[in-house]
Amino acid sequence: MVNNYKAPDAEDFSFADLLLEINQINGINRIQFVSVDPQYIDDEMLEALALPKIINYLHLAVQSGSDKILKKMNRKYTVEKFLKIVEKIRKVRPDIALGTDIIVGFPGETEDDFQKTVELYKTADFDIAYLAQYSPRPGTAAARWADDVPHLEKERRWRILQNLMEEIVLRKNQKYVGQTAEVLVEKRVDTEKNIYAGNSREYKLVEFESKVDMIGKIVKVKIDKAEMWRLVGEIL
Repeated sequence: MVNNYKAPDAEDFSFADLLLEINQINGINRIQFVSVDPQYIDDEMLEALALPKIINYLHLAVQSGSDKILKKMNRKYTVEKFLKIVEKIRKVRPDIALGTDIIVGFPGETEDDFQKTVELYKTADFDIAYLAQYSPRPGTAAARWADDVPHLEKERRWRILQNLMEEIVLRKNQKYVGQTAEVLVEKRVDTEKNIYAGNSREYKLVEFESKVDMIGKIVKVKIDKAEMWRLVGEIL
């Protein structure tokens, strides 16, 4: 996890220190990082999240909403601690978009464990989640346990979370209609119609039309329409 970084040749030079230094470099307009471990979100890291060049999105992997399953996964935090971290992050950045990773069907996961994950998802109100069905991996610690959740049950649990995520994604995207997004343009998705796409500071996919090549530029786009997986607007 990136936020556990410590420079090998500098005493007490943390990941938060690295972010602070990058934030001071002229020419760098956006800072993005992924796969943050909740247990390493300390006060120093929270201060770093407030830096102006940090994008307004954080991927905070939780994996499960059951303390029993988290312990089996060797996670060093509880659900209560995770939610307190989310609360602290939103005090620093109230409008931050949060993403996460969740595995369903981990060995020993009961229906009650799964329902706790559903409740955690609702409480944390994630913007996006990468959902996976557990499958054994040779050589991992989990491989020593029986893969005791049936495949069809894993699929059912995955679908419940997927539906919940899609419902929340659409609700959250709709709030951007009428707002102006700052978009880092990454590609042209339709050459005939000159449609470009990029990510907003909240890591939302934004598409717009432009007769001028905008790839690599940061532009302002007024959002006119919100769909589940993209925002559509007009360049300003």
